[in-house]
Amino acid sequence: MAEMQAKAGKLILTAVVAGLVAAVVEMVFVLPIQAVVLHNSPEVVFQSIAMGARGRAAFTGGWTSALQGMGWHVLVSLGAALVYVIAAARWQALLRRPVIGGLGFGVLVYVFMIFGVIPLSRIGFTMPAASVLTLVSFAIHLFAFALPIALVARAMLPHPRAVALAPG
Repeated sequence: MAEMQAKAGKLILTAVVAGLVAAVVEMVFVLPIQAVVLHNSPEVVFQSIAMGARGRAAFTGGWTSALQGMGWHVLVSLGAALVYVIAAARWQALLRRPVIGGLGFGVLVYVFMIFGVIPLSRIGFTMPAASVLTLVSFAIHLFAFALPIALVARAMLPHPRAVALAPG
């Protein structure tokens, strides 16, 4: 029982660290692109995330809406990290090959966000435009969101070879 609790605690800690790292790394890329290319302030970026829950009213809520958007961004990041960490604990190939696993996970996350989360939110569904910004968004999901999750999971969870050599 204590061993199961310790393992669960390790998985949760790993998911929290991976989710927070992914949330920050993604914004390190998103915020400058939004500022330079689209002339959007960080407040507007996070309000656009809050729009999923609040609709267009998010843009009249000032920093209160922006903070809500930050909260949603972190929550989604933590949820995605938990999914990956649980999968990696069960499927050791994700720990042996974190780059391939992370990039594959990034594709799944992007598809889930575009065709699942956004259509069910107050934003509603529209087909993504085939543009450079769509490709940049896709790349950011792969390299600045999912890959950090996979690399943190690899760093924090027992390595597959270490597990095979462990006594008992």
